[in-house]
Amino acid sequence: MISYKHWINAIRLHTLPLSISGITSSFIISKFRVEKVNTLTYILCIVTALLLQILANISNDYGDGIKGIDKFRFFGPKRMGQSGLIKFHSMIKAIILFSILSFISGFSLIYISLSFKNVFIFILFFVGIIFCIYSSITYSVGSYSYGSFGLGDFSVFIFFGILSVLGSYFLYTYTLHVDIFLLSLSIGLLNVAILNINNMRDINSDYHCGKYTIANMLGIKYAKIYHVFLITISLFLGSVFILLNKRNILQLLFIIFIFKYLHHAKCIFFLKERYLFNLELKKLIKMVFLYSIYMGFIN
Repeated sequence: MISYKHWINAIRLHTLPLSISGITSSFIISKFRVEKVNTLTYILCIVTALLLQILANISNDYGDGIKGIDKFRFFGPKRMGQSGLIKFHSMIKAIILFSILSFISGFSLIYISLSFKNVFIFILFFVGIIFCIYSSITYSVGSYSYGSFGLGDFSVFIFFGILSVLGSYFLYTYTLHVDIFLLSLSIGLLNVAILNINNMRDINSDYHCGKYTIANMLGIKYAKIYHVFLITISLFLGSVFILLNKRNILQLLFIIFIFKYLHHAKCIFFLKERYLFNLELKKLIKMVFLYSIYMGFIN
């Protein structure tokens, strides 16, 4: 009998806040700007995002495990598929289950939010749901999984940044704004930085197995420079977002985030021991979540 603890490890609970941070940020902003925002839309956004994230995590565990990539990983969380704690056929069933649940939740979301008032937009979001499900699986699963060809950073930028923030904001308000677009870029880049830490940690094992990431294509030295670049540009875009909005005392707290992120960038740049990347990874996940929530109140 498979322990629930093994499934909890497979879904990687510590990563789930990332899937709801951008959605929550845009929801808080919309509450300040629009008289009435459908709370059910927000709840369904959260549920759909969580289901897609769980689907992606289990697919990643299965995909890397079935290819034998995890055999050469000595750092990071223990993989359930490769270790045999969860059988691969059970993971396939879980992938099918969460694909179905993601579709039901996603369809419910766009039906309640958009109905059929604008058929073109409804179809666009419907195709988007299908694409999100497909992308969550094929990041790691399949002979040509795009996560193994250097496209992981771009996909995270799109899904955890633009779609998460800008897409959900449209469902809340039926409008799009330049400042929300800038915020989506800022949050998206920070999420890419999280993936980059993960890839720097696994830089040798990924390359050995033929999995190409931006980190192992750049090499550890330039991957660290790339990391600093991601954080710097994100903070710049965040500061522009603040300047475009009303002045309030909360804006002064942005200075704290600047110092925290610069300290993090310094730690990463001088980090030598691979296992220490895990500590910075967990710290950055918390920082990105807090940053996203904080930016929601800058209105």
